[in-house]
Amino acid sequence: MSNGIFKSPMHRVSTSSQRDRISVAVFHLPNAEVEIEPVKGLIDEERPQQYRKLKNYAAINFECFQSGKVALETVKI
Repeated sequence: MSNGIFKSPMHRVSTSSQRDRISVAVFHLPNAEVEIEPVKGLIDEERPQQYRKLKNYAAINFECFQSGKVALETVKI
């Protein structure tokens, strides 16, 4: 985790009625038993840790999705 330094890029789709559209979904998740946390080198006095350590982010994300919450917001310190 980048401690809020690196943001996901904005993306959009340009469609054409002249051609078929193909979508590819790619997911990458760490092992559910592995504890993840912000990279220590990205935490200092000017930028304190913004997110807590956690395991099984996929389960957290799924629970939040079911209740209309944003998972990343629920793991903020």
